[in-house]
Amino acid sequence: MYFKEIENFTAFTELSQRCYPGMALDTKEEKDRYMKHREKMAQEHTIRHIGLYDEENLIGAFIEYDHQMNVHGASVQAAGIGTVAVDLPYKKQGHAKRIVKQFLQDARKNGCVIAHLYPFQPTFYKKMGFGLGSSLATYQFRPVQLPIFEGALPVETLNSADIIEVRNCYQKWAGRTHGATDIEEYGFSFLERENLHTFGVRKEGDLEGYVTCEFKGGKHFLENDLYIKNFFYTSREAYQALIQFLHNQKDQVRTIHFPTFDKDFSYLLNDPVHTDENLIFGIYHKTSVQGKGLMYRVLDMDGFIEKTNPNRFGEETVRVGWKVADTLLEETYDRVWQFTKGEASLTDDPAEVTVTIDIGNFSSLMMGCVTLESLLNSGSASVEGEEEKVLNLFQGLQTPQCWTFF
Repeated sequence: MYFKEIENFTAFTELSQRCYPGMALDTKEEKDRYMKHREKMAQEHTIRHIGLYDEENLIGAFIEYDHQMNVHGASVQAAGIGTVAVDLPYKKQGHAKRIVKQFLQDARKNGCVIAHLYPFQPTFYKKMGFGLGSSLATYQFRPVQLPIFEGALPVETLNSADIIEVRNCYQKWAGRTHGATDIEEYGFSFLERENLHTFGVRKEGDLEGYVTCEFKGGKHFLENDLYIKNFFYTSREAYQALIQFLHNQKDQVRTIHFPTFDKDFSYLLNDPVHTDENLIFGIYHKTSVQGKGLMYRVLDMDGFIEKTNPNRFGEETVRVGWKVADTLLEETYDRVWQFTKGEASLTDDPAEVTVTIDIGNFSSLMMGCVTLESLLNSGSASVEGEEEKVLNLFQGLQTPQCWTFF
């Protein structure tokens, strides 16, 4: 068996239909549409379709994505993997594991510092050394639950003619946001979709924010719910203008479905209660539904320190030794990092404190998705030496936000 880049997208489409029934590739028309889409995406220099072959038969596949990711303020090379598929007769034979290992080897060869993915099953990818990312909350509320911002900037309709401005606005947001990735031009095709509507706010001629939404009907034609697909802003004025715009839809919209990584979003609402008005755990009012999606795996641990912004940890000065076990790649990272008032660098000096951890939890810790204290409490990490100093290093790290789907 061997890996090679896919050229025959007919076989890839048939594989996708069997492995992902939810794609609904059940007609010749849908298969043709999907095949043409994949052929078009294969022309992008940041996307590669890789197949696992048994002689000439495609038995598995995955898609590699090249990303530039903001990691604690620095732009680093990252790798994404998607559409991992193993054909039905070949399941439970270790091929998915072979695919993940091939992807990780390709990413390292290409100089990537970190990898990320959306899991079809988080437990499977935890075994593959990926750590859980940030929690995403979805709020459901009535427009009148949003505050009013008197004198907010006006909002206007955007379309495909505004793609350069929209992309520039997004990239400006991404440049300020830990975990965000650059998006290629094809990622703004939502401006051309008939079912999606995008509205933007300008300040002194510059686009400083935009929202994309979709209407979904209720039991009759006067019932409409608004689902937010994009919500990006680069100034407080733009944020308030977009919130005022959503508030103004109260005469037409029953509820708004709003996804966010903002842990403080409920404080924005006049009434934070979810529209289903359910109580949880006695007399706690439900405000949102939360879930885990994107997972991370640090590929180059030395590079994580050398290529990212080192001045992001606490104020402690301490030498921390890492023993990071990677069972998938059968390797252990054993190095010492010097933290000087929180600024990290590599050192050959002996460790004062040693942390033992696996690669998945190490990745979640480095990305700010979990605290070391939580990992110690759960038995997912251990510390030898003065625990308090190393705990303080990982308090209050910014959690990553990523809206790139692949």
